[in-house]
Amino acid sequence: MPVDHHNRSLLDHDAWIMQQITNFMANDFTILDTEGGPIGLITTKGSVPSRLFMGSRELDVTELDGTPLVHVSDPPDFGLDTFKLTLPSNEPLASITKQLTFFKTSIDIQVLNGPPLRLEGDVLGFDFLIRTPTVVAARVSRQWAGLAAGLLGHSRYVVVIDPQAPRLVRLAIVGSLVVLDLIRAKADRAT
Repeated sequence: MPVDHHNRSLLDHDAWIMQQITNFMANDFTILDTEGGPIGLITTKGSVPSRLFMGSRELDVTELDGTPLVHVSDPPDFGLDTFKLTLPSNEPLASITKQLTFFKTSIDIQVLNGPPLRLEGDVLGFDFLIRTPTVVAARVSRQWAGLAAGLLGHSRYVVVIDPQAPRLVRLAIVGSLVVLDLIRAKADRAT
C-alpha cells in the first residue's frame, strides 16, 4: 500500500534523505522519506546579485506544501562563522557556530528553549553525529549522489533521528544540516 506523504509533517519522520537539486547560486534540496517520497523542501532565498557575490546566505526549510518550518541565515561576520535559525513567527530558534578544528568538523548549536547540540564529524566530512548533552539526537551520513549529481557538485545526506527527539530539536537538526552544507560550499569556493 502506498504511503500518504501529504498527511505527515517532515518532522514526523525519523529518517530523511536530503538530496541537493541545484548548486549554482543556490543550495536547494528536496527532502525525501526512506521510500524516496518527497516530504520537504529547502529553498535558497535572497537576491541574485547577493548570491552571485556572497553565495547562498538565506534559506527556508518548508513542508512539501510550502508551510514554513525554519529560516536559516548566514549573516556576514568576521571570526567564527555564525548562523541563525528562526521560526516562521520570527522568533529565534538557535544560533549555530562553526568551531575551529583541524581534524574534524565541529558545530555548536545553541537552541533557545531547548538543549544545546553539537554536530561533530570526521576529517573527510562524510559521517556526523548530532548530540545533546545526554544522547545522540541524529546520525548523518553524506553519501554519493550518483555520477551526474557528483559531477555537478550535488550533496546527499541520509539522516536518522532519535525517535524521542522533540520538535524543537528536529527543527534545529534540519537547520544545522543546511548550515553544514553552507559550510561545505564555502570551503569548496575557497579551494
